Amino acid sequence: MNFKIRHDPEIDYVSIDFKDGIEAKSYFKDGVIIREDKKGHVIGIDITNSNKFFNSKETLSLQEACRILGVSESTLRRKIRNKEIPCTKPNGKDYRFKKNDVLSLR
Repeated sequence: MNFKIRHDPEIDYVSIDFKDGIEAKSYFKDGVIIREDKKGHVIGIDITNSNKFFNSKETLSLQEACRILGVSESTLRRKIRNKEIPCTKPNGKDYRFKKNDVLSLR
């Protein structure tokens, strides 16, 4: 497969072209743009806010946050219930914490 990757750090944008073609449709969701040709084949993707998208260490799991803070999972869950630390549940199940929020509690 012959593809092209372009990154523009000035605007924090990554573009990946899988094949040459004329874009007929595009879809945008959660900072990702899927580009299709007129037959519905994906010809490329674009990622906005690419640093956030690729920087997987920006967020931490419950276990990683516990290790950094030196506390048990039950202690951290209590802090979550008491709203002492902000978190998200992107998949509706697993907690995710911003690394800076965890470090500020240390």
